[in-house]
Amino acid sequence: MFRKFISRLKTKINANGQADVVRPLLKATEKSGLKKFSVFGNCQADPLGLILQSNENFKKEYEFIRFAKPAFALRAEDIDQTMALLSEIDVLITQNVSEKFGVFSTRNLIANLKPGARVIRIPNVYFSGYTPEISYFRAAGAQVTSFCDYHDVNFLKFYFENKKTAVERSVEAYHDDTFYSEDYLLTNAEKSLQELRSRELACDVSISDFIQTHWRSEVLFYSMNHPNRRVLTHLASKILSALEMPDIVFPGKFEHLSNTQLPLYQAVNKTLDKSGNDTIQIKGNKMDIEAYFSNHARVLDGVDEAFLRNAYEKFLKQYAKLS
Repeated sequence: MFRKFISRLKTKINANGQADVVRPLLKATEKSGLKKFSVFGNCQADPLGLILQSNENFKKEYEFIRFAKPAFALRAEDIDQTMALLSEIDVLITQNVSEKFGVFSTRNLIANLKPGARVIRIPNVYFSGYTPEISYFRAAGAQVTSFCDYHDVNFLKFYFENKKTAVERSVEAYHDDTFYSEDYLLTNAEKSLQELRSRELACDVSISDFIQTHWRSEVLFYSMNHPNRRVLTHLASKILSALEMPDIVFPGKFEHLSNTQLPLYQAVNKTLDKSGNDTIQIKGNKMDIEAYFSNHARVLDGVDEAFLRNAYEKFLKQYAKLS
């Protein structure tokens, strides 16, 4: 079945006129004697798998087989390939992907594993302690994400009050080290940690204790759902412990999730024991804080005003429920 699956992989012609194989779920080479493992979940999944593979002892025993896409991007056309992967792997490391994902829910994937396969449930590592103002403006659709997938609720408030002064007011808020009180920030961080702990109750490994210990002494996230390598490495060490593999050395320094680095308000930096990096980077493009907010304004300016205001009213109702 494995070789038949490989033969069915689609190809596409690249700019040099050569055929590229569309990213496979299963590798075209089999390594004799190696067990296979996969990591399923959001954008944290592949980086975690690659970090696990950097451990020499683990690599001698396991081969990393990737899913075609993160859980949120899988579609009906990915079902056959996903089922083929599940029939091959020996260890599935998975976030708890909900039933709303249908056939790609964690429950269904586990039900389709080959007999005897091991399952290790891990948390979706999410922490809003550094960026309490960041949310998703989903009510306005994909058209408002051309610059950035994330939106600053303070900027949105300023924009809908007066779009002409929104950038200036947002920059001032960013620089104001009293914009958030320390009590507010610490309460927000603890609330986020409590939510993470509650999700960990359905997991085999945890990460909240590590974040709680270190979040003020070093910045551990680039955005609320993009942890740095240190967090992912600690999670990888917990996975190895669950597999009863004592060697937890993970060489390498590459930051897999640093393509977007959201700004840390000065009020947040003031609360930290050690100030964070002042780098602002969106989809690989570095910029200063004024450019960051100006680009957000530019995108919103290009959307029908009546539609946008209606979307913002919906957003406020949704945001109030989450707060």
